[in-house]
Amino acid sequence: MQDGFQVIVKTPYSIAGPKHYATASEAATLQYLHSKGIPVPKVYGYSSSTDNPTGIEYIVMEKAPGVNLATMWLGMTKKQRHQLASSFVQVERQFFNIPFGSIGSIYFKKDIPTELQATLYAADSDTGNDGHSDIFCIGPTAEYMFWYGARATFDLDQLDFPHNGVFPGVKDPETHLDLLDKYLTLVPYLIPKDATSPFNRPTLRHPDLNPNNIFISPDTGAISCIIDWQHSQIEPRFLAAGYPRVFESPDPEQSFELIEPTLPTDYEAMPAEEKVAADEIYRRRLLFYYYRIFNGHLNKPHLESLRDPILFPRQHLVDRAGRQWNGNTMTLKGALLRMIEYWPYLPNTGGITCPVEFPESEKDGFPEQEEMWFSLNKVVEHWRDQIGGVNEDGWISNEKYDDSVRKVAELKASLLASAEGDKEDISLLEKGWLFRDREESQ
Repeated sequence: MQDGFQVIVKTPYSIAGPKHYATASEAATLQYLHSKGIPVPKVYGYSSSTDNPTGIEYIVMEKAPGVNLATMWLGMTKKQRHQLASSFVQVERQFFNIPFGSIGSIYFKKDIPTELQATLYAADSDTGNDGHSDIFCIGPTAEYMFWYGARATFDLDQLDFPHNGVFPGVKDPETHLDLLDKYLTLVPYLIPKDATSPFNRPTLRHPDLNPNNIFISPDTGAISCIIDWQHSQIEPRFLAAGYPRVFESPDPEQSFELIEPTLPTDYEAMPAEEKVAADEIYRRRLLFYYYRIFNGHLNKPHLESLRDPILFPRQHLVDRAGRQWNGNTMTLKGALLRMIEYWPYLPNTGGITCPVEFPESEKDGFPEQEEMWFSLNKVVEHWRDQIGGVNEDGWISNEKYDDSVRKVAELKASLLASAEGDKEDISLLEKGWLFRDREESQ
C-alpha cells in the first residue's frame, strides 16, 4: 500500500478441499486465537464464497511479524533455540487448557447452518462467559484428508487414473477393504470408554508445524507468529498430542533419559561434510530435548499424553486408515499388526481376546517386505530433497519453483536414461511419476 502498510491476501488452492469450509474455518480460527493472545496473523477481512467483487474466496490478514524460522535455522544460537522451545510450549499450553466442547473445526456461527453447529466450549466449563460462544462454534472438520476422500463421489469414470507404478502395490482394492474392516473392528478399543478421560479431551493443534510456518524474533528466537492454519481441527487428545515436526527427534529410537545432547567427541577432526551433518543432528536433538524439558515444566497435560506407550502406534494406525488407497497396503497392514501386539496396553481390553488376527501365511516375511517398502520410500525422500525439498503434497515455495522444475526435468531424464530403452520400465515411470505439475482447476 502507498503508506507502506503490508497485508497478505490468501486464496485457497484447488486441492484444499471445499473452499468455503477451508476459508471460513481458517478465518475464524485465526480471529479466535488472536483474541486469546496467541501469536497468529490478525484478520482484516475475508470472504468464504465467490459472491464478492473478486469472484474468489480470500482472507486478508496481517503480514507475519518477525523472521521466518527456516531462514534463521542454521545461524541460531543455543540461547535462541532455548527461547524458541520455551515460547512455543507456552503457546501450546493454552491449546491444552481450552475446554472445547466437541471435535471439528472452528467457524463463525454466521458461516455455517445451525444444524451443523456444535457449542464452542464444554457444558461444564465456565469459559463460556468470555463471549466467544456467541460468535464462534465448532462445525465440520476442515482437515484436508477428510475431504480428500470426497473425490470418490465425483463422476470420473470416463478418465484413466493409473495407480502409482513406481512402487510395488496391489491393483485390486479388496485387500485394502479387508484391512479397513479389521481397522473398524479395532476402533472401539482405541478410545478410552471414560468420556472424562484426558485422552478424550478435544484439543486444537496446528496442522503442519514446519519451520516455514513459524516466525521468530531475530534477536531472541522467541515465537512472534504462527501462520497457515488452513485445515486445522480440534480432535481427541490421544490424536492431537505429539511432537511438532520442528521439534521431532532425528533418532529412530527415542531415549527416555533427559540428557542434553552434545556434538561428537571427534567433531573437530571430522571432514567438513561430516561436520555439517553432525551440526544438523545436534540442532534437532537440542530442540527435541528443550521441547521435552519445557513440556515437563509448563504443559504437564501434554507430557502425560506423550508418556502413553501406545500414543504413536495408535496415531499411526488412525492416520494410515484415513488415507486414500493408492495401491499401498503395506503401511496400514503394518500398523494393524503392531496394534495387535500392543493389544494388552489398549484402554478397554482387559480379559478380551483381540478380535483381529492375520493368518501365519500373511505374517511370514512381512517384516522384510515392509523394510523394502520403507527403503523405496527413502529413495523418494532423497528425490524430494534433490529437487529442492518438495513436500508430500507437492508444495514448493515461489522462490524455489523455477529451479525445482528444472531439477525435476533433470531427475526424470536421468531415470529414463537408466531404463536403457526398456519399454515396460519407461511406461511404469511415466504412469507413476510423482512430480507432475498440478494444473489449477476451479
